[in-house]
Amino acid sequence: MKTLNDYIIKHRRHLHQNPETGFDCPQTSQYIKTELNRLKVDEILEAGDYSLIAVVHNGDGPITGLRADFDALNITEETNLGFQSKNQDKMHACGHDAHTSMLLGACKYLVEHKDEWNGTIKFIFQEAEEGPTPGGAIKIVETGLLDDCEEFYALHVSPHYETGSVAVNYGPAMAAADTLHVDLIGKACHAAMPEEGIDPIIMQAEFVLGAQTILTRKISPMERAVITIAKVEAGTAHNIIPEKASLTGSIRTFNNNVREVIKAELKQLAESITMRHNGDFVFDYQYGYDPTINSHDTTDTFVASAKTALGDENVQILELPMAGSEDFSRYINLRKGTLAWLGVKQTDKETYNIHHSKFNLNEDALLKGANIFIEIIKRRSE
Repeated sequence: MKTLNDYIIKHRRHLHQNPETGFDCPQTSQYIKTELNRLKVDEILEAGDYSLIAVVHNGDGPITGLRADFDALNITEETNLGFQSKNQDKMHACGHDAHTSMLLGACKYLVEHKDEWNGTIKFIFQEAEEGPTPGGAIKIVETGLLDDCEEFYALHVSPHYETGSVAVNYGPAMAAADTLHVDLIGKACHAAMPEEGIDPIIMQAEFVLGAQTILTRKISPMERAVITIAKVEAGTAHNIIPEKASLTGSIRTFNNNVREVIKAELKQLAESITMRHNGDFVFDYQYGYDPTINSHDTTDTFVASAKTALGDENVQILELPMAGSEDFSRYINLRKGTLAWLGVKQTDKETYNIHHSKFNLNEDALLKGANIFIEIIKRRSE
């Protein structure tokens, strides 16, 4: 396995040094495509702008989708690694370089060891997981190229867990992430004569506070949700009541019914506040990624495979989901699947979280991640 480990690390470092973002990933896609041709996969299908699906057939058996994303973030890297990003203000700060290299490693092994499994594997290399909306997964799903897949699996690196371990949820794993923007419209006037105007800042303040009441009085305490108003804008001078105040926020939910209740309540809140003040409003609610809900049977398969690859003691079942979002939900919604966390915590240096300019994962985890993919395919062949 040392040769496979070296192979994975080599590709991870190349990808790390040459990050591309969003849907603009031509060089990354070409690099992966060149390697897939070298591995002699049966087919390479193109989807979206630069996403790829490598297909490997090996007789009758299950059809499984394994996904890795390959886009980076618009962050200036500060790791001082020997293979630090060469592209200005772009960095693999979320570990997608690791995701892709692990999947390439699994692909290499499974192509070279067809005596150990049967069926069909679709290795999905995806752009734009980090956005922009609607993300890269939906463009792949909409092609129909994955309609025959029965199950999907993915790993996401996390510095919160020890290297050599994985963590996974049964059921809700990650949140839906929606964006709210509201303009509250009043009537401008002099600050010394507020009775002549309609103050949108008062309406804005009432909205911010009222939004939190939705969580405590309109949503069951057994459910989880977050309403964060993260940006407020109003006014131009200390002595003028402005005509308009705006706010923007993020809504995180793990249940589509809760999602719809919150949207409706937020709109009703804006309507009631502006009606009371004789103002008006513009309400814009943008759906982001759906919640990632791991299927029970695929999570059983993942857990058993991870225990074989890593040992029972290195597989953790999580009680709570996290409020981040992932468009792997698109694949689960198509069929069923499981997303899990691969520990990449540093053992001899400071560990920074993903999306940090100094994030650097522990490369000792990468072969372990590839081995989990390999074990999933073997187990599904039984």
